[in-house]
Amino acid sequence: MGKFFIIIGVGFGTVIALAVMVLLVLGAIGPDISIYAGRQIPKNYMKAIRSLNLLEGDEQIRYFYSDALYDIKEGLYFVTGKNLVVYSNEWEEPATVIPYNQIKSLDVQYDDSFFNDSMVFVTTYSGVEVNFPLSSEKGLDKKFVEVIQENINVESMVSVDAN
Repeated sequence: MGKFFIIIGVGFGTVIALAVMVLLVLGAIGPDISIYAGRQIPKNYMKAIRSLNLLEGDEQIRYFYSDALYDIKEGLYFVTGKNLVVYSNEWEEPATVIPYNQIKSLDVQYDDSFFNDSMVFVTTYSGVEVNFPLSSEKGLDKKFVEVIQENINVESMVSVDAN
C-alpha cells in the first residue's frame, strides 16, 4: 500500500511540475500584463502592429495594451495622438480605428484588482460600439483613458465607474 501512495505522489508531483513549467514558459513569451507607454513597446510588438496596418504614417502610440496570452495579434488596444485603435482576431471585423472626433460616449469601469482588468466601452456617432480591457497595474489604465478624454470633444459624455 505504501508503494501505491508513492506512485500517486510522484505522478501528482510530475503533473504539478509540468503545469508550473507551462505557466512559466507562457509568462516568458507572452505579452506583459501591464500597459506599455509608447517608447517602451517592444520592437517585435511594433512590427506586428505595423504588419496589421493599424498606424498611419508617422503616428506615434502613446499607450498600448494586449490581453493576449501568447501572440499580441489575438487582442491589442492602443491610443495615439489621433485615434483609438482596438483589434481582436475574434471579431468579425478585427480592426477598429476610431478618430477621437467620432467618439460619442466613453464609459470606464475601473477595477484595481490584480485578477480583473478595467473595462472601457466606446460608442461612435455612427453607432459602432466597442469594448476592451485595460490592465490596472501601475494605474496606467487611467493614463490610457486620459488620452482619450483629452482628445474627445464632449466631456459630458464621459462616464467613469470607480467601483
